[in-house]
Amino acid sequence: MIKAIGHVALRVPNLEESVRWATTVMGLREVARESGVAYLTHGGGHHSLQYVQAGEGALDHVALEAQDEQALHELRERLAGDGAEVVSERPEEPGVEHAIRFLGPEGHVFEVFAGMASDQPRHTGRGVQPRKFGHPMLKCEDPRRTQEFLERVLGFRLSDDVGDGTLVFLRCNADHHGIGLTRGGDGLHHYAWEVESLAILGQLGDVLEKNGARFLWGPGRHGAGGNLFTYHLDPAGCVVEYYADLIRVYDEATYRPGRWEMSDYRFANLWGPGIPGHEFFDAGAPLRRVRTAPGPQ
Repeated sequence: MIKAIGHVALRVPNLEESVRWATTVMGLREVARESGVAYLTHGGGHHSLQYVQAGEGALDHVALEAQDEQALHELRERLAGDGAEVVSERPEEPGVEHAIRFLGPEGHVFEVFAGMASDQPRHTGRGVQPRKFGHPMLKCEDPRRTQEFLERVLGFRLSDDVGDGTLVFLRCNADHHGIGLTRGGDGLHHYAWEVESLAILGQLGDVLEKNGARFLWGPGRHGAGGNLFTYHLDPAGCVVEYYADLIRVYDEATYRPGRWEMSDYRFANLWGPGIPGHEFFDAGAPLRRVRTAPGPQ
């Protein structure tokens, strides 16, 4: 049903500052701005990141690309059968032909879309340009509940499980994970971009230093997912991961999910220290509370 991870939309307290960071550090280009909403892209698609001017930072929604328009019809039936609450059944943003938004079991807003415009220039110009949007890491009070919803309704599969459901990684295509779920609070912990190599991650370190910032964690290599990683904070206080060399699952019939104990720090880093302290854990964007009754949102 789901072909790829599309984009993440964040509410930010300072739109200009967030857009400047995205275009000078993260290698994106602003495509359009309408009514206090900025649409940014890393490449050909109309947008792979969306910023919404708001009083405080929050996760607005996570968008997933459907296999085709027919998949959206099937999704409507699954949502109705599952009793999920639908927020909207029409596109809410430019560059998208068809879309459905609905609530996950812990209040995360998911959008599934089809028909995004893909006529943007591939080169963005500045910063460290990623080759694709990778995944969001969502905070949940009960990751299992959201995991089961994503598996049941959207067809995601489990790739790795850390601490018996404390941290789970789910895939929708060959990439080891397109969504991560972690226990603790609600909202978004980080959003991730894929680049080609460790050398490019090193270039990001140079760009961060020139802009008065630093890596929050990394470079390193995760055990769960196998990917090289770096993390830094964006201006709105959300964690941004840049990564490379993620495991890909090509044989669904023989793949078995990895199982890790929380005490085995190698799930987090095969190269050195495990996850840093509160500066990392406490960062992120809380959920925006959504009104689903008729009327403007």
